[in-house]
Amino acid sequence: MKSKLVVRAAVFAVLVTILGITWQALGGFHAFSTPTLQDLLSANTDINPKEKTDELCLDPLCVEGWGTDIGSFLRFKSAGEAEYWATVLGAEGIRYENVVLDLRGYQPTFEQRRHAIDILFSGRDWN
Repeated sequence: MKSKLVVRAAVFAVLVTILGITWQALGGFHAFSTPTLQDLLSANTDINPKEKTDELCLDPLCVEGWGTDIGSFLRFKSAGEAEYWATVLGAEGIRYENVVLDLRGYQPTFEQRRHAIDILFSGRDWN
């Protein structure tokens, strides 16, 4: 009877260890957090990203805003809010999940526009 209990405890310990390693490999709690625009833009210094939440998030009311040389990136609380603002912006707004690329006031070249869209959709698997 004691040996069965010891075996069960050992199996349980191994399972907990495997689950813990898997959890860490998947990113732990960070796997469920929404990436910030700082995370998205930090590797793209060529477009000069600058945090401008106070300026850009008055109207529309977003939670994070960054200005760049090729457009403004706005992060909203939800994909629904982002979809609404992308619709309001029309051809000057491009949305992916809860982020909108606002092109109002910018005249990006084709290559700059493509680069901005590549950044915006960097988390998407097109396959």
